[in-house]
Amino acid sequence: MSVWLRSAARVVAACVAVVVVAVVAAPAGALADPQQWSATFCTETGNWLSGAQQGAQELTTKAEDPNLTEADGKALLVDYASTGVDSTKAFGQAMKTAGVPDVKNGAKIQAAILAGIAGAQAKLIAVEKAAKKLPTKPPLAFQKGAQKLSKSLGTFSEPFQKGLSKAESLDSSGDLDAALSKQPSCADLQQFVTGG
Repeated sequence: MSVWLRSAARVVAACVAVVVVAVVAAPAGALADPQQWSATFCTETGNWLSGAQQGAQELTTKAEDPNLTEADGKALLVDYASTGVDSTKAFGQAMKTAGVPDVKNGAKIQAAILAGIAGAQAKLIAVEKAAKKLPTKPPLAFQKGAQKLSKSLGTFSEPFQKGLSKAESLDSSGDLDAALSKQPSCADLQQFVTGG
């Protein structure tokens, strides 16, 4: 597996949550320089994944409050899922705005990445809807529902991982992989993955 996909796949597997992303502008429909596209991809993926990790840590910290009621817990889960939906939508928009990488199969690579992000967003929307319907009484019902949501959150990134795998297989020339390997933001993503 290539450097860029291996890095992103490891981080996605490690994170189970939400993210904050900045949008990088490029003319719609334009072919993007592979170096610029790569920089956007690694930066936005890193932002998305580090935001997911921070969100998960914050949720864990708040959940440890002994005064937390089931209603408070439900509100935290709804907020967490809603933030995840919004962040994933922003991530998809940033990658759409980045344009199509000017490499062999660039449009198909872009489509695979965008489909993966959209799939992750759809899973998060389902979690958000389920969180809003969580019962708060009796406490055991809330606990069971929250555990089920936790399992769903654990799988929300699977469509993105599949999109990455497909994108890698479409990069038959290796041009995009080479561009990604040269990006400082990709090195930062690798450090995030390895904890270095």
